[in-house]
Amino acid sequence: MRYLVLFFSFFYVFSSVSGQYNLEILENFDVLKNLLYENLQNSNVSDICLKQWEELRTNGTDDMWQIIDSTSKFPWSGLSVSTIVDWGNYEQCLNVHHKYSGGDIKGKYCPFGFLLPINGVYLLSVCMPNGCTYSDYNAAIKLPLFTHSPCHTRDDLNVISGGDIVFLVFIAVIFIIIAASTGYDVYIKHKQIKSAHPLFLAFSLYTNTRKLIQTSKNHTEQIQIFNGIKTISMAWIIAGHTTQLRMGESVLNSKAVYQKYQQLSTFYLTSAHLGVDAFFYMSGFLIAFAYMKQKTKPMAVQIKSIPLLIIHRYLRLTPAYAMLFFFTITVFKFLGEGPIWPSVLNILKSRCQDHYWTYFTYTQNYANYKEMCIAHTWYLSVDMQLYILSILFLIPLSVLLAKNAKNFKLVMILCFLINLFWTLLPLATKLIWTNYRNDYETHSQVVTYTMGITMGIFMRERRDKPFLYGKISKPQLFNLLMWCIILPVMAANAVLYEEYIFTGKHTQTAQTYFSTFYKPIWCISLSWMVYSCYYGYGGIVAWILNRPTLQITAKLSYCMYLLHVLVVIHGTFTSKSRNYFSDYTNFLNWCSYFMITFIVAVIWTLAFESPMITIEKFVFGGGAPKKQNKTKKHSVSSKPSFKQGATKAIDQPTV
Repeated sequence: MRYLVLFFSFFYVFSSVSGQYNLEILENFDVLKNLLYENLQNSNVSDICLKQWEELRTNGTDDMWQIIDSTSKFPWSGLSVSTIVDWGNYEQCLNVHHKYSGGDIKGKYCPFGFLLPINGVYLLSVCMPNGCTYSDYNAAIKLPLFTHSPCHTRDDLNVISGGDIVFLVFIAVIFIIIAASTGYDVYIKHKQIKSAHPLFLAFSLYTNTRKLIQTSKNHTEQIQIFNGIKTISMAWIIAGHTTQLRMGESVLNSKAVYQKYQQLSTFYLTSAHLGVDAFFYMSGFLIAFAYMKQKTKPMAVQIKSIPLLIIHRYLRLTPAYAMLFFFTITVFKFLGEGPIWPSVLNILKSRCQDHYWTYFTYTQNYANYKEMCIAHTWYLSVDMQLYILSILFLIPLSVLLAKNAKNFKLVMILCFLINLFWTLLPLATKLIWTNYRNDYETHSQVVTYTMGITMGIFMRERRDKPFLYGKISKPQLFNLLMWCIILPVMAANAVLYEEYIFTGKHTQTAQTYFSTFYKPIWCISLSWMVYSCYYGYGGIVAWILNRPTLQITAKLSYCMYLLHVLVVIHGTFTSKSRNYFSDYTNFLNWCSYFMITFIVAVIWTLAFESPMITIEKFVFGGGAPKKQNKTKKHSVSSKPSFKQGATKAIDQPTV
């Protein structure tokens, strides 16, 4: 009976008191604390725990109250529709600091430290003196209800490791270089002289910001609507991850939230993966569109250039990607605080430290797909693998086109067969190996990439042809009809993605068929958008997607993709109380996450991505000044070399 009194006193009695405590109201507080200490004394608890509770009982009534008061209380209102988690009062617990002759007693917060098996299992958070453990509490109540949760005190949040210091010093050096480069840039602009060396301006904020905000119009070598598609896709992906992570937090109306996102009306959030498919399509398109400019080069020359192309791609993507890795495992933890913030960061850090080699070799979508370092970077692994695979496609196709222009039809037939193969292969593997589930496998994404390659080759080889080859008597009417078809098809793709993939209402076979065939349908729709808008028949869609300001967001899309999940993680897991989830609050969260991601991406781009573009171009010969032989008027050809032209396909990562 004594244990039951203690139990309900700890988790129920004090729930009736809110705000500042008043010991006169709690006439039984002295009885409770004496009962608590007596129970601990008669149990098999550690000496340090017993000593700290004795000190709190005799000399630290206020701190003892703070520890008990900050612990989760049960029950709370709305149990049938609310979350099963309660955080207690996080700040109140960590602020406990009682000094005495035996040392310091500090509040130790334990999220999910108490499991209450009542009509299910409720997860309650516990505050205890730092000298106590879950074993001590289990011994006190004679029940194994306290769990080994990752507890921490405030001191644990301020530990700086050697790796943290190294990263901070590195960042400081980078910003000193940026300041020096920018100052030098301003100086030479003021003096109206040329830079002594192109690398002196690599880190200049002035030059790199001008490049970032520079826009172009009606450039025949650019697919302008891709800027709008990148921006919309990036916003869509952020919205999807915002919803996905916020749904997992502690909310007052968790049951309603779960039911809501099982409805088709939320398809615009839950089908955000279509934005990722759009990025794969654009990446394949742009690589083929740029590569086919060099189709006249011999096959031997192209094959010899493969290592250089791969190295170029790796150096182009990795600096900003690597900084994400080191930032996540070092100083990111100091930017937030919350009940489960240390636990989340420890999971991120441990996975990255365990699998760093697959992270930097872009193979973690297969090698450790169940425990990836920074999970959303699976896209970069797939993209790198698809890039290497695309070269193997493009070399023979470019040779065929170079030999004879009439081979264009043959190339298109080969592309069709490649697309058909990569559509059916994932379908067959999933139907045969039904127990294998890897949502990040590359071979399931190849078809979106190869369909982009197909359209890139088509647009490069036939961009001088009139719209619809001039064979349609009423092209405007036909164009309108096509738009009336593809827009509903794209919307249906999004709705059915919610139905078949997100809700899980259908069989695995049905999900497999849908996940296989929605990709080519989505890519065909994107292909018509590209074709129609390129020839000036896109109407209001082209007008929206071609806005010059969207070019800025498109340039930032790579770093926005890298960073957006950390922004969402920070906003979600630094929450210290149960929240109410609604469409409006979700929209506010998305707006704030998008803007914060945009701002951080600007910093990341100017500090780590833009400088690497200049450095890499100089290393590969594109940034060094060219010397012309004055004795020969035509000693330098105006035609770009194969190395320079082919690598332009990856100057801007399609993310």
